[in-house]
Amino acid sequence: MHQFLIGLALALVLVGLSYYFSFLSVSGSVATFILAVIIFGLGGWPWAIPILTFFILSSLLSKLGKSKKQRFKDTFEKTGKRDYGQVIANGGLAGLFTLAWFVTKNDMYYSFYVVSLAAVNADTWATELGVLFSSHPRLITNFKRVAPGISGAVSIPGSLAALFGSFVVALSGYIFIGGWAWLLLVTLAGFAGSVIDSFLGALFQAQYQCTVCEKFTEKNVHCQNPSRLISGHRWLNNDWVNILAALISVLLFLLIF
Repeated sequence: MHQFLIGLALALVLVGLSYYFSFLSVSGSVATFILAVIIFGLGGWPWAIPILTFFILSSLLSKLGKSKKQRFKDTFEKTGKRDYGQVIANGGLAGLFTLAWFVTKNDMYYSFYVVSLAAVNADTWATELGVLFSSHPRLITNFKRVAPGISGAVSIPGSLAALFGSFVVALSGYIFIGGWAWLLLVTLAGFAGSVIDSFLGALFQAQYQCTVCEKFTEKNVHCQNPSRLISGHRWLNNDWVNILAALISVLLFLLIF
């Protein structure tokens, strides 16, 4: 009970600060509070540190080069404050693995937990830094040049950011679990998650074209009009791609481990 109360207090502080600094919307704040209570309250610091590492660093990166990123506001489905969908997409699996560990006390779930966070962190860093430092990305399926911000676009700066982002989260878990082989596998699995995310984005994620300005976008409504679906599946938006990529990265880790 003592740990749960500490987790409740930490969740309140985290959500309050995040909302104040415009990291989260109202719905994102509610979802983050529930997720934080589960992870902080049930898992304690070994579980809190990796998700705090992801959340704090990724939130700060989202503010980096804010003026330059404004040109992607019509391309990305969601920008700025994280809503409940993004919170669930990035931390939902982590919350489920925390609950599974609490019920079973099987430590393998901790590895799954860190891998899922490494994957979403890798993807987030690839996006946040890739759009800033690469003006000529290529589509991962055929390596043809595409406009920055297009789903499935990859670049050397973005890939390096993804690898380092995965390593940072893996390192935050390594502090508690140890083992260089574990650190390497988690890092590679998280990085693989970002690569899988790019493939899913290029092949299956819903891509639209505005019927008014003709811009390519992830938004199903653009210029206040319904956009035209040009590829992918309507139900598969960026949030679902993130969830699937993180889940596949966990499965890859399980197979290799």
